[in-house]
Amino acid sequence: MAFSTAAAVNPSTSLTDDQLASRFLAQATFGPTTESIAELRALGLDYRRWIDEQANLPASSAVALIEATGQIKTIDQNQMPSTNRRARNEVMLAGRDQLRQRVAYAFSQIMVVSDYEGAVSNAREGSSSYYDMLARNALGNFRALMLDVTRHPMMGRYLTFYKNPKGNATAGTQPDENYAREVMQLCTIGLYQLAADGTILTDPTGRALETYSNSDITEFARVFTGFTDANSNPTGNPNPLTNGAGWPILAENYTQPMMMWEPQHDQGSKRLLSYPGARKPVLPANQGGLRDVEDAIDNLIEHPSTAPFISRQLIQRLVSSNPSPGYIARVAAVFVDNGAGVRGDLLAVVRAILLDDEARSTASIGRTESGKLKEPFLRMTGLLRACRFQAPAGALTHDLAPVVTDRSIGQFPLSSPSVFNFYSPEHRPPGPLADAGLVGPEFQILTSVFAVTFPNAIYTLINNGIGGLKLDLGPQESLADNPAALVENLNLLLAHGTLSNDAQARLVAAINSVNSAMVPTGSTLRETRARLAVYLVAIAPETAVSK
Repeated sequence: MAFSTAAAVNPSTSLTDDQLASRFLAQATFGPTTESIAELRALGLDYRRWIDEQANLPASSAVALIEATGQIKTIDQNQMPSTNRRARNEVMLAGRDQLRQRVAYAFSQIMVVSDYEGAVSNAREGSSSYYDMLARNALGNFRALMLDVTRHPMMGRYLTFYKNPKGNATAGTQPDENYAREVMQLCTIGLYQLAADGTILTDPTGRALETYSNSDITEFARVFTGFTDANSNPTGNPNPLTNGAGWPILAENYTQPMMMWEPQHDQGSKRLLSYPGARKPVLPANQGGLRDVEDAIDNLIEHPSTAPFISRQLIQRLVSSNPSPGYIARVAAVFVDNGAGVRGDLLAVVRAILLDDEARSTASIGRTESGKLKEPFLRMTGLLRACRFQAPAGALTHDLAPVVTDRSIGQFPLSSPSVFNFYSPEHRPPGPLADAGLVGPEFQILTSVFAVTFPNAIYTLINNGIGGLKLDLGPQESLADNPAALVENLNLLLAHGTLSNDAQARLVAAINSVNSAMVPTGSTLRETRARLAVYLVAIAPETAVSK
């Protein structure tokens, strides 16, 4: 790949053990902390052991935080988005199960639901329940994840197959096709047939081979009919119908897996995808709705394109926007078979992603095609965790609004503007990256507006705090009389050891230039120097790009 730029940044590739630990934790968590670096160092940088220990931790629950307040049935519609966001912020920022939470966050950008949609934002604790479901499955099996995604009432409402009736030939109606389309395009097989290394397969004329057709969407839409609310009152009678519409009278349920209502499920035979090795390309008639759903999900999961399609996206979210074909092939092979004959073992997949040479070798730091632009939300969580954020006492206090929202920095978990996430995995920013044939998904939201508002949000957090959250800069203030040591500390926590010698020298000079005449009222020289240092390192290119 040819690449040139007039203002190249040359990150350091010579990392200490602590910096290696920080770099790993930047990929596997919502940001390294002094304590987490020490824990990993105590393990002798045994990343595999750290991953296994993380997998054994119980999943943190946003819904449990909301339930502890006793507010679920009393919060009004205006409070619902804020309540859910605060609960999710807390498990992401403070949950001990950081690996599980980080992978769940990655999946939330693949199997998207968004509180931009009223059916999600107004559904009490529903969006937090959806995120908790992703977290429970994040290190489990992909089949279980996809079945839970398919049956979750938030996905049913967001992609409009909740109470999706079977077609009616007399009335000329057909089932809703939203989920049928997106479960293929976004969640499993993608648009184009892929080789095991993620390269697109073509016909003899060079035309990309598509994975599905409109008729396939129509057939899969018939599978996803008949879903309605779980019966939260099992002693009640679910049989009465609502105004002759053909659905049982049940209270709206936002957290439990949707129930299959067989009278509204299309019981006919259905054609699924046919490919070499497909176990059940045709569903027989009258085998029941949930069996149809399971067989359809299996048909998608076992498609040859699913392993490289999902593997590439997980690599993009955790490690690198432009993984090599070899990297994708190695991870996809683990997706197909974890070594024990199991397909879709996500713990094995995540382990393969994080332990691959392209993720761990410091040689990759210097390669243009390696790494990724950090998402703005991850840059914010990284700063909060690195500088030992403090939250007010009480329940649901992890509030980042209004300074940090999708409208102010371009991104916020479970708040994307559409089912296509905040950015496309194929986005090519114009200029040197596109010229080199590289993608940069996160650059799609690095607009002229957010390029200004994001540093402003960083500045506000450092100097004033956000929504009650404040940084503890005590460790940095204690180093303020030694600017080189202060920069070294922030290089470790925020840039993961990649600040070049030139960048460090410039930062030291800037900190040294702060004198008592520049100290604002109510501050001290040490505090002023520490705040400036944190701000400058937080917005440095080496911090913005994860290598």
